[in-house]
Amino acid sequence: MEKTSIILIVEDEPIIAEDIKGHLLDAGFLNIEVAHDFNEAMINLSSQEIDFVLIDVVLDGGKDGIELAKKINAEYHIPFVYITSNADSKTIEEIGQTYPVGYVLKPFQGREILASIQIGYSLYYKFIAPEKDLNFEKLERNFSTDLTEKEKEVLAKMLAGKSNKTIADELFVSINTIKTHLKNIFIKADVKSRSELIVICNRN
Repeated sequence: MEKTSIILIVEDEPIIAEDIKGHLLDAGFLNIEVAHDFNEAMINLSSQEIDFVLIDVVLDGGKDGIELAKKINAEYHIPFVYITSNADSKTIEEIGQTYPVGYVLKPFQGREILASIQIGYSLYYKFIAPEKDLNFEKLERNFSTDLTEKEKEVLAKMLAGKSNKTIADELFVSINTIKTHLKNIFIKADVKSRSELIVICNRN
């Protein structure tokens, strides 16, 4: 993961949020945003191209981290890790259904946060072979209808580990256009998140 990537910390305890931010700054990450509740997180997500999110399960303001994760899956298609003190079976089951790329239990150490980001990011974006090795004839067996040529191009670049912004730049379109293509791909694949899509594509 590049040190210039934008990481969003969503944590309702300011001291813990600053602790996490400090670990990331010490590791060389340059762009770190902090939100203390669901609404602040949504403002950050809608106003800039976030690359990775660290989410506390319990948040002030009515909506929790699981609801935020579902929103990220539906609209932003970026990887996220939960950081929480909750380890009961019900919570584990609920967060598992949102397809996080990691889970860090409080109290944590800085290296645990960093490892979860680096490993989670790699798993999310580099789970299968680069685009030149894709066999769309096999891949499309997992879709309800055939992909358009543009959707194939977007899917190949996504599976090659490229962010929405990079794909948009390479295809000379807006990020919103890429998000629209991804939404259509999700519908055809009957999945709710980028992680689910990667798992399906990796079956071939």
